[in-house]
Amino acid sequence: MEIIWITNITIISIDLIIFSIIAYNFIKRYRETGAKLFAQFFGFSMIFALENALTIYIYYDFSKFLGKDVSLPLLGINLIGLIAILMLYKYLSQ
Repeated sequence: MEIIWITNITIISIDLIIFSIIAYNFIKRYRETGAKLFAQFFGFSMIFALENALTIYIYYDFSKFLGKDVSLPLLGINLIGLIAILMLYKYLSQ
């Protein structure tokens, strides 16, 4: 497996961890307030967490037969996604 595929999988794993933290915070706030808005945000976060888990599996499978021509553009996309998720986490944790 190429280092770029490993980097892609690592970035997506970090995304998954951040979305899990966001989902945990929404559940905690939902229990405190009972506001349905937090329950909907929790569902939204869990959909993204599921998407990230599936992406890790697909990237692992792709790494067996696809090379840098696919993994390098995905690295750029994943880095932009990671920046967006970090900005979302920073905004939501205020």
